[in-house]
Amino acid sequence: MIIEVRDDSRVERREFLLVSHRGGKGFGPENTLEALEAALNSGVEMLETDVRMSGDGVPFIHHGPFLGLSLLAHMSMQEIKDRAPHVPTLREYLEVAGGRCSLNLEVKRCDPAVLASVLQEAPTFSYLLVSSFDADFLRSFGGTGVGAELGLLSQFEIAHERMLRDAIDCGASVLLPSSLVVSDGLVRAAHAAGLRVIPWTVNSLESLEEMVLAGSDGVITDCYASFSDRLAAGAISRDGDGGGQGAPVDHIRKR
Repeated sequence: MIIEVRDDSRVERREFLLVSHRGGKGFGPENTLEALEAALNSGVEMLETDVRMSGDGVPFIHHGPFLGLSLLAHMSMQEIKDRAPHVPTLREYLEVAGGRCSLNLEVKRCDPAVLASVLQEAPTFSYLLVSSFDADFLRSFGGTGVGAELGLLSQFEIAHERMLRDAIDCGASVLLPSSLVVSDGLVRAAHAAGLRVIPWTVNSLESLEEMVLAGSDGVITDCYASFSDRLAAGAISRDGDGGGQGAPVDHIRKR
């Protein structure tokens, strides 16, 4: 979407990615086909979801390492399907999404070549981001030739120079820090280095405004619907009142 950020002297128009966390968590059970369909039917343009690999090498959509009391990484595809039929494989998820949205695949654990193979056979998405906390994974996946942007996740507050160097060294073009460590200084430094900044997980209007005013290029949120309405209602002002009466933002598809 395009948002407007106003101050007393000017109006800044900015492309902004609003990303629905955990596969549309606010629209249904997280990381399920049910939530995916509900999110798409509600007009969600971009979703973040989580990828883990089964013990026999099948990528699944699942956030945590455990399925019940068992490690998903130690279970076969059939065992996972028998125990939790609502947990989709990545292939199933991509087929249902069918290129109708943009995706951020946060890779918790997966073989880079296996992920690349699945993505090469999947529908084409207007924008695909593959992200991870694991810089080595991103570096390896970047060598597969799959046409996706890479994003490095960061949870803790470390020196800006190190954070940016780590992202650049693994081939990332997007930095995804915890919203707790985002500052306008970090965003300025990232932009100067050619990186976009998309913080997580932003679930309050106060935090949303802070991220917008810091110059972030988007946010990952459980509150997609309310945030979309808020941003579409008018401009966010630099004086922090959030009550601007700017023109409604335009929703656009990403590349």
